[in-house]
Amino acid sequence: MSGAPASRAEFVCIACPMGCPLNIVVGSAGNVSVSGNRCPRGETYGQEELLSPRRIVTAVVPTDSADFPCAPVRTDVPLARALVPELLRDLYGRTVSLPVRVGQVLVQDFHGTRVMFTRTLPPDDVSPVGEAGAEPEGQDEVALL
Repeated sequence: MSGAPASRAEFVCIACPMGCPLNIVVGSAGNVSVSGNRCPRGETYGQEELLSPRRIVTAVVPTDSADFPCAPVRTDVPLARALVPELLRDLYGRTVSLPVRVGQVLVQDFHGTRVMFTRTLPPDDVSPVGEAGAEPEGQDEVALL
């Protein structure tokens, strides 16, 4: 039997808290064999990580506010790892106007994923820097024993 030699890879599985050491072998016929996993999720993770790795992307987007210069965002589903730099260039090239709300969509469709804000800015319960507001009680008190 002739063909390309088998290739091998080793990962630590992150599909569950067990952190199994995975050994992945791609045979000459293109078949993928995963070993070392202690649960079925490890086999799926190993195959996907080798053949088509995907990542949830978290980032910050510049805002037009001096008090809140960045707004945190994330993708709603994992994105192909090869597309992450393109998405980050897009996000870092934007400037958003406040206010924004957690869950509000910034990018509706970037290769099948949405990018959403993960924090409400400005927060309803926080006064911007330099603006008068109620001080929390006991904030400046220090107990001396």
